[in-house]
Amino acid sequence: MNKRFITLFISLCGVFSQVQGQVYNYADGEGPVSPDSVKGLYFGLNLGVYFANNKTANFYDGYGYSRDGGKLGFTNSWLNLAIQGSPQAQNRTSDALGGITADEWRFDESDMPLQMTFGGSFLYGAHMRYMFNSDFGLFSEIYGTNPVTTGQFTIQKQTGNPLGNDNLESFGIRGEEQRLLITLGIHRVLGRKAATARGKTPSILPYFDLGFNATFSKFEANFINLGDLAGNVDLTVFFNNQGQFTDAANILTGAGVGGFAALGMQITIGRKFTIDLGYVASFEQINLGELNQRALQSQIVLKAIYM
Repeated sequence: MNKRFITLFISLCGVFSQVQGQVYNYADGEGPVSPDSVKGLYFGLNLGVYFANNKTANFYDGYGYSRDGGKLGFTNSWLNLAIQGSPQAQNRTSDALGGITADEWRFDESDMPLQMTFGGSFLYGAHMRYMFNSDFGLFSEIYGTNPVTTGQFTIQKQTGNPLGNDNLESFGIRGEEQRLLITLGIHRVLGRKAATARGKTPSILPYFDLGFNATFSKFEANFINLGDLAGNVDLTVFFNNQGQFTDAANILTGAGVGGFAALGMQITIGRKFTIDLGYVASFEQINLGELNQRALQSQIVLKAIYM
């Protein structure tokens, strides 16, 4: 999925690069503004799509974690408890399988999800930039996103085949996470001097960003879907054999540091605005419980900066 969006971004940049425009910033009607005169502090919005790395997706594969953040074994796993951990859970699973009895189905570790995957998630936040001139500045951002990971697990319906595993029913599992990112970096616009030497005042120029980020992660949700008959089951809320509430999962949080690099096109619109359309690759550290994973994440961003 990441490759597809990278290709889309490159195609958009190609389209924009063909646009010929002469957009000037006028100050009190005096004519084009000197590049050095844009020095100052500016604010904007950061919107886009965030693609979380799948290396951390299996944190939500149904095993769950203990109070100290360690991953649980199959017997005490959240998914196993939700499927067959009590008579109430067994009856619910039987209903999901069409009303068969508990001795007509089986669930073991081979049925646990093999691979969880993240999809793209919307990101949103604020951008603050201090420009030393029209082509170089420092910036900081704070933005959030809610990555969602999905996968599948199976339950074996026993229909008399002595080899077993003869009729697998698949069901969905889902995990949700919150991430808050804070960045500090440099912004550099390229090609203005070369265009000026040719007598042009370009409205579209390439840029790159480099910097550091801090990523704050929070476990948000983990649940399964047992179909129309049984519905969604929250894996993080636990009940005893009498169906009474006994406990809820510890909501884990964590923080890590990393770095990022970005390439894109800066588009000047009228006197007051610029739009940065870019691709960001960030090497982030994700900490949750015993999970401590550094991985490459991707973003496609649109930054609207008020000049």
